[in-house]
Order: sequence, then C-alpha cells, then structure tokens
Amino acid sequence: MPTLHLRIKPNTNNGINKIFLSNTIRSQNLTLHSVIINKAGTGFAHSQIYIRLPFLSANKLGFLTFPTEISTKGIETYSFGSGLMLDADHVPEVFECQLMDSDLAGITSSTHFTSVDLYFSYESHSLF
Repeated sequence: MPTLHLRIKPNTNNGINKIFLSNTIRSQNLTLHSVIINKAGTGFAHSQIYIRLPFLSANKLGFLTFPTEISTKGIETYSFGSGLMLDADHVPEVFECQLMDSDLAGITSSTHFTSVDLYFSYESHSLF
C-alpha cells in the first residue's frame, strides 16, 4: 500500500499550505495511521487543532480535528492502530490545506507550532 505523508506548517499565509504531489490519487479510501504534532514553544492557548483537507468527502467541510495540550512544547503523537478509514474524493496533484486553531483561525508562524504530520495509506496509486 502506498503512503501519503503530509507535513503542514504554520506560515504567514493564515496557515494555508500548498501541497505538491508527484501525481494525482484517484478517489478511494484513505486510512489515517498517525498524526504527529510538533510544538516549539509554550504559547499555544487552544486545546485542539483543525486541519482542512479539501479531498475528504465524508466530512463536507473537509476538517480533521485533533486534541492538543494547552501551552506545552514538544511532540504529541496520535496513533490509530489499524487505522482510521476516511472517504476521499480525487486528490489532485496540487491542492491547498489549512492548519487552524479551535477558533478556526489560521495558525501562523508566531503561534509556537513547528509542524503537523499526517500519515495515510491508500489502496492504489494506479488510475485503474
């Protein structure tokens, strides 16, 4: 099974990241295996984060939500055992995703976040 690794970083563009893949991924089930939240400082005052992924079809808004510790630094890891199945529409070669706090405001580079890594597996990279 192929793996899709997305690293989403806070930035000055309201947390919006442009992702470039080597090819498109046809509509199929994605399985989320783990999430790694890396915070560099202790200034984050929210208990959860949202990640907007435009290709998630089961959730019309395309959001994933993860809890996070308020005002702690370090790495938080969430593992989903055999995986969390998600329905996905066609994943284009280039798309935008957004990292947001619990108020749905974009997480910028001044909020003590380093990155959020998402690890998905999917059935086939073939178009057939």
